[in-house]
Amino acid sequence: MALIDYIPRDQGHQREFVRVFLRQTYYTFIQAIPLMAILGVFAGLSVAFQARLGLSFIGGNDNIGQIVVIVLIRELAPLMSSLVLIARSATAVASELATMKVQQEIDALNFMGINVKQYLLGPRIAAAMVSIFCMASVFMAAGMVGAWFGANFWSYFPLIQFLNSITAGLSPLDILFFALKTVAIGLAIFTVAIRNGLSLKKAPFEVPIVTNQAVVDALFMAIGLQVLISGIFYVAVGINI
Repeated sequence: MALIDYIPRDQGHQREFVRVFLRQTYYTFIQAIPLMAILGVFAGLSVAFQARLGLSFIGGNDNIGQIVVIVLIRELAPLMSSLVLIARSATAVASELATMKVQQEIDALNFMGINVKQYLLGPRIAAAMVSIFCMASVFMAAGMVGAWFGANFWSYFPLIQFLNSITAGLSPLDILFFALKTVAIGLAIFTVAIRNGLSLKKAPFEVPIVTNQAVVDALFMAIGLQVLISGIFYVAVGINI
């Protein structure tokens, strides 16, 4: 799949591309902000609570930032964002495209000479890549808040010390890894959803079947990429605790 084929060249089609992109981003990211924030707070709270409890026995509280970076930023944020993306948006896109196909709307677009890749698929793929990064960023920010409360559960942990611990554990490579990982997983999830949605033949009863298959395939793809990208990163860079 050449991504450049999904981007329109002329100005009129570019405006429509942006309109569909913004609408999909609204449904995928904006409406998911409360959910991602709640999940992030509880995830950060749990991670920091358990980390502080364990580190208190060995006097290593300064390492809590490294643990939060590894567990929350590198792993949980991309994983939870991908699960929410699959549950909320990949299913919707797969069923929408399948319904359009069974109602012959896609055939009608092709008959009118409208580029389906640029009109239907490209904006949704771009929105998925941007949205999952933003969703993971919201999860990460909320997780930091929850992590500080979790770190203070047993005894007071100064905010400045907590932030310094996070800063010491966070490197530019972590930010690059976070961005590449989330964007790659978002691209893969929506590619799978689109492929399954368009795989429908003609029967209406196939719509829930291809939607369910899209969920299963997207889950395997997301988890597989999560493990693969993390494995490559840790082999190349190390865990750095």
